[in-house]
Amino acid sequence: MTKMDNEILEENIKITTDHLLELVKKNCWNIVTNRCLYILTNINSLKYSNLHELREIKQKTNSKKTPQNLNSVVETLAEFNNDLYDVVLYIFKAKSNKTIIEIEYLKKSDLDPEYYQKIKDNSPMFHAKIIMPPNQNQMVKFDVNWQNNNVLNSVKKILSRFK
Repeated sequence: MTKMDNEILEENIKITTDHLLELVKKNCWNIVTNRCLYILTNINSLKYSNLHELREIKQKTNSKKTPQNLNSVVETLAEFNNDLYDVVLYIFKAKSNKTIIEIEYLKKSDLDPEYYQKIKDNSPMFHAKIIMPPNQNQMVKFDVNWQNNNVLNSVKKILSRFK
């Protein structure tokens, strides 16, 4: 990997981080700092049967990870930059002094061999996404940390069943 490739990768992550923080400002009531640390998730390394289960597994495994600065994350991703297919940034946890962003990635080599032949020379795609709570009114701002508030979410889930 050349220095130029690393710089492009870093710039793409910075731009996508900015987009993610804008999404949070627009959709969440939290004040989120731009002092960011990152955790990495190889989506194909996780075994799950549905999106709810995936969210729970990611929450549990990500809680054990040590957040890294941007340079460390770029170094790790640069090892297989040519194999990156899809890179998605999510807020894992937002605090007043730091924002921890999950970088979820999918490698080309993990895809179906036939599809791999079609996309093997493509540049990676970068996306910023926020996960809305279940039964969330899209017109109302929500807590970006809702996934970390397990007790509160359990109560809300029970109450939503009675509506």
